[in-house]
Amino acid sequence: MIKRPTKSKISQKAKKSVPRALLLLKLGWFFVNFMIIAPIVVLVYTHKGISIGDFFLLQGLYRIAVLLFEIPSGYLSDRFSRRRVLILGTLIHFAGFSILAMAFGFWQLLLGESLLGVSSALFSGTMEAYTYDLLKRNNTQKHFLKEFGAITTYGQTSGFIAAIISGILLSIIGGNGILWCEALLCLVATALFFFIPELSEVIRKKSKNKSDLADVIGITYRTLKNPKLRSLILFPSIFSAFTIILLWILQPVMEIGHIPIVLFGIYFSINKFSSILFAKFAHKICAKFGEITVSLITVFSIFLGILLTFATLNTHNMIFVYFACAIMAIIPAIRILNNLQYNTLIHHDIESKERGTVLSVRAMVSSATGATMLATAKFLLDTYGIKITMLFTLCMTVFLFISLKNIQKYIKK
Repeated sequence: MIKRPTKSKISQKAKKSVPRALLLLKLGWFFVNFMIIAPIVVLVYTHKGISIGDFFLLQGLYRIAVLLFEIPSGYLSDRFSRRRVLILGTLIHFAGFSILAMAFGFWQLLLGESLLGVSSALFSGTMEAYTYDLLKRNNTQKHFLKEFGAITTYGQTSGFIAAIISGILLSIIGGNGILWCEALLCLVATALFFFIPELSEVIRKKSKNKSDLADVIGITYRTLKNPKLRSLILFPSIFSAFTIILLWILQPVMEIGHIPIVLFGIYFSINKFSSILFAKFAHKICAKFGEITVSLITVFSIFLGILLTFATLNTHNMIFVYFACAIMAIIPAIRILNNLQYNTLIHHDIESKERGTVLSVRAMVSSATGATMLATAKFLLDTYGIKITMLFTLCMTVFLFISLKNIQKYIKK
C-alpha cells in the first residue's frame, strides 16, 4: 500500500487546495462543455456528406470508442494521475474538433468523433473520482452530490449559452468555423486543469506479483460481480440510452414538424437550461422525494417523450408541435439528475484507490448500452423510418422496469 500523508498534513493542504481546485474544475468544465455545435450538429454533418441514419451510426461508433477506452482511462487515473488524465482529455478533445472542422464524408467524421469518444472516456470516471477524493481531503465527501452537481451546473450553463448563440454563429461563420471555435475552447480548459493539484494520496499501488492488466481485470470483475454495484450501474445506463435516442431524434422531428431552423438553438437551450436546474437541485430533489420515487418519475418521463414524438409526427397543429417539442427537449435533461443520483450511491460503496476504474466500468456499461440502442436506431431509421424506430423504443422500455425492480432493495424510499 502507498504510504499516506498524515491527517494533519492532508488537512493543511486541503485548506489551501480544495476551494481553488473546485473553482478550476468548474471553469474548466464550463469550457469543455461550451458546445455551440450541439443544436445544429445534424445539419452540419449532413452538409458534410452523410445521412441522418449515418449520423446515428456515427453516434453509436462514438460510444464504442468511449467504451473501449473507459476502463483503461479510469485505471490510468487510479494508478498514475487523475490530473494528467484530465489534461490529456482536453488535448484529445482539441484534436477531435480540429479534425471534424476539416472533415468531409463518413470516414473522416468518424475519425474526429472517435477522438471525441476517447476524450469523453478520459473525462467520465476521472472527473468524478477526482472531485470525490478532493472533497475527502477536508472530510466533506458527504456533500459530493451538491458539489459535483455544481460542477455539472457550470457545464450545463455553458451548453445553455452556447445553444442560444449557435444559430446566429452558424449564419456568420458556418459549421466549420464553429468546430474551430470548439477546438480553441478546449485549449482554455487545458490551461485551467493544468493548475489543479495532484491527489497523490489516492494513487493506487498494485501488487508486485500482479500485472496492471490483471489488476484492472480484477477490479472490473469484482465490480460487475457485486449485485448492488451491478444494479446501481445497469439502471442508469439503460435510462441514459433512452434519453440519447430522444435527444437526437428531436432535430429530425422538428424538421418534419416545420419548425424554423433558427429556433433549433432555442429548443436545445431549453434542454440545457433544464439540465442546469436538474444538476443544481439534484440533491434537494432526491432528499425531498426519495430515491425510488425520483426513479419512477424518470422512467415515466421516457414514456411521455416517446408518446409526444408520435403525436408531433401525426399533427398539423403548430401550437401543439411547438409545445410538444419543448417538453421533448426537457425530458432528455433528466439524465443529469439520474446520473448524479446513482453515481453518488456508487461513490459511497467503493474505495478511493479503485474509484476511477469502477466509475469507468459504470461508464463503459452505459456506453455499450447507448451504442447498441443507437446502432439499432440507425438500422430502423434507414429501413422503416422514425415512427417504427420510436415504436421499437417504446417496446424496449420493458427493460427499464426490469432494472428498476432489481434496484429497489438497494436504494432509499
